Amino acid sequence: MHQASSGNCTCGDIRYRITGPALQVVACHCGMCRRMTGAPFSSYVVVKEAELELAAQDEALASYPVTERTTRHFCRRCGTPVFNANPHTYRGLAMVYLGTLQGHEALAPGIAIYCENKLPWLSVSESARHFDAAPKRSS
Repeated sequence: MHQASSGNCTCGDIRYRITGPALQVVACHCGMCRRMTGAPFSSYVVVKEAELELAAQDEALASYPVTERTTRHFCRRCGTPVFNANPHTYRGLAMVYLGTLQGHEALAPGIAIYCENKLPWLSVSESARHFDAAPKRSS
């Protein structure tokens, strides 16, 4: 993803454009992501928050503080998770849910995190770097 990319929620009330490159594509196996998405893991594209341009219909974008550090942003109408933000640990970054991005099929995770919590029946791409927890952001 080196050029402007776009995406949307299921109903289309939230649309977005990413004007910069993806910093990383991540597969997260933590229990929180499983609960938030109802899936065995979540996948997202990490981008600079300033390069994520949102367009939402009349208060369609809702937020939920998942933890004291992480906020999930989703569509109030259809429930599609759009992005997460953690300004404490990952200041200035947004984690955009991979499935909302147009052309997401061409992107593969470069890292897999919280692999210690990976479901035993799930295989993980061997080309991705694996971490038992989330790596710290380098300055």
